[in-house]
Amino acid sequence: MSQNTANELGESLYIFDPEGTVNLDAWAGEFSAIGHGGYSEETAIVPLEKADTATSCQTEQASGIDWVSLTQDVLTTETLNQLIALLRDRSALPDLVTEQLLQQLLRIYQHKVEVTLQGQGIEAIDTSLPQFKVITQKKTGEKKVELNLNQEKIRSYLKSSLDGFFDYAGFWEEFARTIGNSLIIWIAENLDKLGKPAITEQDQLVQQIQHQLEECPPPLQERISLLAQIYCQDITKKILQGFNLPNCSLQEMDKLLGLRQKPISMTSTSLTLDPISVIPTAIPIASSIRAQLRPDLWEENAEQLAVFRYRSKTNPNNYIEHYITNPGDIALLPWEAAEQIINKFGFDTVKLQLIFAARTMEEEEPWKSTFTLKASDMIPLLGWDRNHSTSLPDKRNAVATTAYALSCLLVKSVWIEGRGKRQIDASTPIGRMWDVLIDLHGQFDWVSGKIEKPDEVYITVSPGLWTKHFLNRAGSRAKEALHQFGYLAKDILKIDPYHHEMALRLAIQLTLDARIRVHNQNPYDYRVISLLEEVLPRTEIDKALQDKHRARDLKNRWNRALKLLLSLGWQIEYDPATYPDWLQPSSTAPKPEDWRKVKVIDRLLQAKLTIKPPHPIPGLLAKMKEPRKPKQLELPPVEELTGDQVRIAREQLGWSRKELGGFLDLSADYIGKLERGDRIITSELESRLRKLLHL
Repeated sequence: MSQNTANELGESLYIFDPEGTVNLDAWAGEFSAIGHGGYSEETAIVPLEKADTATSCQTEQASGIDWVSLTQDVLTTETLNQLIALLRDRSALPDLVTEQLLQQLLRIYQHKVEVTLQGQGIEAIDTSLPQFKVITQKKTGEKKVELNLNQEKIRSYLKSSLDGFFDYAGFWEEFARTIGNSLIIWIAENLDKLGKPAITEQDQLVQQIQHQLEECPPPLQERISLLAQIYCQDITKKILQGFNLPNCSLQEMDKLLGLRQKPISMTSTSLTLDPISVIPTAIPIASSIRAQLRPDLWEENAEQLAVFRYRSKTNPNNYIEHYITNPGDIALLPWEAAEQIINKFGFDTVKLQLIFAARTMEEEEPWKSTFTLKASDMIPLLGWDRNHSTSLPDKRNAVATTAYALSCLLVKSVWIEGRGKRQIDASTPIGRMWDVLIDLHGQFDWVSGKIEKPDEVYITVSPGLWTKHFLNRAGSRAKEALHQFGYLAKDILKIDPYHHEMALRLAIQLTLDARIRVHNQNPYDYRVISLLEEVLPRTEIDKALQDKHRARDLKNRWNRALKLLLSLGWQIEYDPATYPDWLQPSSTAPKPEDWRKVKVIDRLLQAKLTIKPPHPIPGLLAKMKEPRKPKQLELPPVEELTGDQVRIAREQLGWSRKELGGFLDLSADYIGKLERGDRIITSELESRLRKLLHL
């Protein structure tokens, strides 16, 4: 194909012409022949201006009838509904629009493939897609691409996609009103063709027209078909205009035609977090979670950029900064634009980040790794499976929106830990916390131009370069980098923030604190005020100190949070000197005579308590003397079944890990992790193991 021919094709291709064809003879040898179909005489498009002229002539010839009055009398609400139902059942409009779209999109798709091959070469084509076949010439080694599109499959996909377009509110009513007048005039003038005598009395004529619309004899069906052919051209043109096809990429065209229905060469990672999962608790994780939960702490700096700053309490020279950017580039957003992203932050983004973080810890070198997760797997982990008022596709969309917000969060760290020769520099340039690629798969919605109800959302995550400085396991052993990790009780992800906001805030804060305070003499001792200042804005606490109603509300929220944490396995002990029985949640103990000397809210804020995360996290953290790889940690002595016992019993029975895993519906790799102590043996799994291994 000459360059001039290609240019001419490019200029004319996007102008909708239902009767136009594209000569693909010059593509022979590089593309396989593909039929363009074409319209037969029965389905030929009638030019719109001719149809209008015909209708106008009919109106002039029948000047003896008051057409305005007649059409108003005929198109009652009942008759209009009958006509709408008739058009839905008998009109070929959806098939006609589908066929026109198919032919136009096929021509454009083939053109885009040709342009891509000429400009970028075969490497720019995803030849793993089934419509492409790479042929290598034996003598020259030259590679050519053969294109073989399955028209029937594409036609079926387009028709299915257009179901939503034709079902949107008001479409068929609008179409019925548009052609209703024409049908009424045609019936009135062609009663003889319909086997009925001509009528001049308007009341009788109205009844006869309504009867014909209800019965829909063959001549009337042909007329409806003709009108559908007239208007399908305009509908198709409007649909195509909405897609900006000249700027549509080849990959977007793949989805438009249903050619990329499932991820190609994409294997999603199984996401089954253990009840107690390892997570990084390095300072970028802690600071970014705080940035998401405390939008009030974001500021506008001198450059009018939105920034969140976190400084070390022990060394003011150490600090973390977070910024906001667009997902596609690294340019920092100004305050007004960034604020829209900041407002998307909250409990959902924090929960999703904890899931990303837990999955990241399974990678040996996360700064070099990517993993792909399915939104459907994350929905139950986020606790959204219990929300029955929202559809599953909408929940998948919510996961995608949440992941999008996370992809906009940047981090810059200036952090040095240790002293003297043991100093560890974990400074990083500005970079993303998470690089995220969101890929929706499902039926294309031709009304919105999006996949509104995805069958699945695949989220590919690449942990940011901060992980190389803070999670470098090899460097940790060599004292060259940080490796900070803790443990996440999976149940906190399911806490509903709408009903138990305080509990979720506390659980997240205590999870991060547990690793940071592990070397303290009393790592789980807290004063109520210190915890509340971490999880709530100070202004909220001050208002409670000044207003008795707000004070009572804060106390009730605090008590509900403690009760929920207790139900999830957290261990709470109250200091008898500062946290008396009568002040504790659900207490029925009598108040002392002097209890009014100090306001209840003041007593509560100064009260002390001990809060430990669920078993076995305290024991695991107690074993941390040196930062090291989680696999090297030994579980504290417990009475539960150990991994060594499982391995010994398995070997005595002569079973391989794969065989044991087959009985339990687990992988051999997972059995290995159980035996090495890298995975917790849950009570349910322990019962099955004891029965199988005769322990």
